[in-house]
Amino acid sequence: MKNLNKSSIITSTSKAELNRKFEHMLGFKFSNEEKEYLSHMIHAVQFEKGDIPVHEGDEMKNFYFIISGLVRGYYIDEDGNEVTKCFSCENQVFSTECYRTMLSSSFYVECIEDCDCIEVPYIVLEKWKILSETIQNLYVKEVEKLEKRVRGMLLMNATQRYENFCMEYKSVMERIPLKYVASFIGIKAESLSRIRHEKMSN
Repeated sequence: MKNLNKSSIITSTSKAELNRKFEHMLGFKFSNEEKEYLSHMIHAVQFEKGDIPVHEGDEMKNFYFIISGLVRGYYIDEDGNEVTKCFSCENQVFSTECYRTMLSSSFYVECIEDCDCIEVPYIVLEKWKILSETIQNLYVKEVEKLEKRVRGMLLMNATQRYENFCMEYKSVMERIPLKYVASFIGIKAESLSRIRHEKMSN
């Protein structure tokens, strides 16, 4: 059962350690002034498997860098079915949509695993141009993935879409439940089972 309580746990990670992790994830060094500012703004948080940190309609004020763990974004269609739209894992982010669009969230984010994250208020992006550019670059990469996925849905058959998924998400595919894989590539779970059986038999 999913945990609809999206509250997180502030961990005991020291500010210095948190800054080091943040620097590592971003790939650049902070000045002492920046470290001091961040020590008051960013927090280490944890979400449990099944938690939903972002709900459709939420007006988010923070985004999250994933230190460890895996999340998925999904919609609920008019028939009440969950449709998986994306996955994010270590060294990636989630909950940037509201910052980019200035609107409420259009989809849910669910933790597929326990997740350790760095919570960063949107206001930090407004203050720090280089950080905002980093997030923008990550977003561009996600848009490219989305466009590639849309092309695949239109031009590839089910087997080709699964093969493409295996290449695109090779590093984490074993961590993603098959029902979410099937939803992501736009097929029924039964069809995915058949495809996997056929590939293993060949």
